[in-house]
Amino acid sequence: MRVRLLLFASARRLLGASELSIEAGAGACVGDILADPRLAPLAPHASSLRFAVNEEFAALDRPLR
Repeated sequence: MRVRLLLFASARRLLGASELSIEAGAGACVGDILADPRLAPLAPHASSLRFAVNEEFAALDRPLR
């Protein structure tokens, strides 16, 4: 499935983009998208990142649908 990742604040500055499109496998969770190499600059900041799925805050283990 294709996931649209919207980036804000420091994540946007670190990656130089406001939006990325990421391919996620079946059964993928929020945390699985962090494996995408384009997101490597975010790794040192992972503990301070917040994620949302369909406008609701989500934990890293939340399944993507």
